[in-house]
Amino acid sequence: MNYAPSVGVKFNEDGTVRRFPGNTFLCHVDKTSPVYQEVLWAQQQLKAMKCATNYAFLPEASMHMTVIEGLCDQIRETTHWSSKLAEDVNIESATESFQAWLQEAAATPNFQMKFDYVYNSRAGGTVLRLKPANDETKSALKVCRDNLSELTGIRHPTHDEYHFHITLSYKVINLDEKQQAELEQTCQRIEERLNHSFGVLTHGAVEFCVFEDMFEFKPVKLLSLKK
Repeated sequence: MNYAPSVGVKFNEDGTVRRFPGNTFLCHVDKTSPVYQEVLWAQQQLKAMKCATNYAFLPEASMHMTVIEGLCDQIRETTHWSSKLAEDVNIESATESFQAWLQEAAATPNFQMKFDYVYNSRAGGTVLRLKPANDETKSALKVCRDNLSELTGIRHPTHDEYHFHITLSYKVINLDEKQQAELEQTCQRIEERLNHSFGVLTHGAVEFCVFEDMFEFKPVKLLSLKK
């Protein structure tokens, strides 16, 4: 079987989720927002594909946009770890340190995001790429990410070129040519609709979250909203 890179890391061969603990900074999609229904519609289109069995789909309740990636227990290279922490510190202690440092976190505004395009990652799955809806959000996101990077000591290689997104699925089994064509047709249909119907997604507070796997992200601290 031609398994995708997520197998053995975030998912098992049968598509069930694996333990993959860590922490992160994100905004869950507001379930009362019309955008939430558009996100679920997009995921349903993917689930309806004949090749959907090649994927693991994230739970509806977990839909979110990552603001800045935190730490993953199983990824401890210097470029993906905190410069303020030893590389062998356990993830629970790292999270506790972050919570203490975040007392100094700057307030963050409501980020406003627009749909950009559908992206199919070789190593991951299918995501909805987002972009700032205005210059204010673009600037605020940069300030927020830079502040959190300084506070936590995390600066990933993609820090200055990060692509904001909502993940819908992870690929478990790589696609053959026919399946790839079906995926591309489905994503084109999703793009055609979301280009007109997505509107503006307004986020609430940035959430510092912990996770045991890719299916649930539990907030442990909310960063204050700008008043």
